[in-house]
Amino acid sequence: MNLAEKKETLMHIVQVADDKLTGLLIALANEYNDADVEYTDEELCFFEERKLEFFNSDKEGSTVEEAHARIRRNYKNGI
Repeated sequence: MNLAEKKETLMHIVQVADDKLTGLLIALANEYNDADVEYTDEELCFFEERKLEFFNSDKEGSTVEEAHARIRRNYKNGI
């Protein structure tokens, strides 16, 4: 899918979006476009703790495909 097709698909999604999806799209765009974000020392410590907790646990991470499937499933179920 080229850029023009992606934009057309996105425009269709925006046109039929409800309030919740519109808010999510705006939040995602703002997060993506906010290149000047700097994390506080507290936030960096939190990220590091979460990373260490995960690596020290017996949990396995998800592949990109598994994560996308879970997100799509949750979206369809309204979670």
